[in-house]
Amino acid sequence: MFKQIAQHHGGGCMMIVKKTDEQGLEFIGSGFLCHRNGYILTCAHTINLTDKIAIIPPQPLNDFNQPTLEQVSFINVSVSQFDSDNDVALLKIENLPTVSVPDNIFGNESSVQVGSSVGYLGYPFGHSGLHTLKISQSIISSKVKSTSGTKQFQLDAMIHEGNSGGPLIELASGKIIGIISGRFSPTGNGGTVRIGNHALGTESTISYATSINYALELMKSEGLNV
Repeated sequence: MFKQIAQHHGGGCMMIVKKTDEQGLEFIGSGFLCHRNGYILTCAHTINLTDKIAIIPPQPLNDFNQPTLEQVSFINVSVSQFDSDNDVALLKIENLPTVSVPDNIFGNESSVQVGSSVGYLGYPFGHSGLHTLKISQSIISSKVKSTSGTKQFQLDAMIHEGNSGGPLIELASGKIIGIISGRFSPTGNGGTVRIGNHALGTESTISYATSINYALELMKSEGLNV
């Protein structure tokens, strides 16, 4: 099943970077294609709206790739929709009319049961130079609401920095049900400490993914059929 998830969704997962003043690129998180018109979903907390944002396309999934890329090709993107309250952002690839995205990729938060097996994709430690896509596994340990009321899936996994913005996929259906957002820190303020470009506290194996329903609302606001 994890092989099927990797083959089905891996080609659409990419690194999100910001362009620096020194004409360089700084890794800020993960993202994934969500619509054939060149739209990408990621976390809002990794993005500063004043930054110039770009994506780095994934390396061939089944090749033996270099873990660190000395030279990369990037594609400029713009922020189309932004929901800081629920930590979701919709990006648009500039000057690209259509891309290949599998049909019917989204699940529904209501049908996901506690105890369900899930997989997630992203670029853990991309900020430290690891640039290969990684697939990992977990279970839905609980369904919770954040202090702001956002519906989240609690995961039994130590999700690492760089995975923020990657897709959470239900194993049984093969559909995307959430977006990886953060990890619990016993020493942090409140329950959730963001990962991505935010500092972490004490390590824990309790992590979070925001329900995909918030992302679907952003896509509808953009006028996209979902």
